[in-house]
Amino acid sequence: EDEEAKRNMALDIDQLDAIIDKFMDYARPGDVKLMPVHLSGVVDREMAAFRDTSQIQITSRVAIDTKVLADDTELGRVLANLFENARRYGLSTDTGIAEVVVSYARTGPWVIVSVRDHGPGVPEEKLGHLTTPFFRGDAARTAATGAGLGLAIVDKALHRMGGSLELANADDGGLIARIRLKKAP
Repeated sequence: EDEEAKRNMALDIDQLDAIIDKFMDYARPGDVKLMPVHLSGVVDREMAAFRDTSQIQITSRVAIDTKVLADDTELGRVLANLFENARRYGLSTDTGIAEVVVSYARTGPWVIVSVRDHGPGVPEEKLGHLTTPFFRGDAARTAATGAGLGLAIVDKALHRMGGSLELANADDGGLIARIRLKKAP
């Protein structure tokens, strides 16, 4: 019993550490260094962190020459949070794996990066609240696996970089996170 209690306490402490780390990310001052960043390089770097898990498969369709005006570290944090969200909540009902596709489009002075999973999506009435700090979308998300800060961090980081985030359900299932950033010269 003592060993089990110790293991449970250690798990609780790990969860608290993760929540504190997320809160620190959210509360971080707004100092960003905007510069031309190769989008595919940041996507590839963040994808690499998820290669060793069987729960997520990420495919990038971002051209090598695509550059955005961003802070490399902040953009990495944005993508890591979106990938982690997909890994937790975007599991395909067919495979039980989060199948994520990263694509992009150039629109005038903007680059729109889409991070799409093929999971169940989110109820329409909750989409607008997902970037609210500490909001959790449904009962499955209320387990101690998250603090409800991931998408709030993404939204805040993108605004600091002069960009924006839009969340939408895909017509054929899944959630699409659309990141809008300025195209770099």
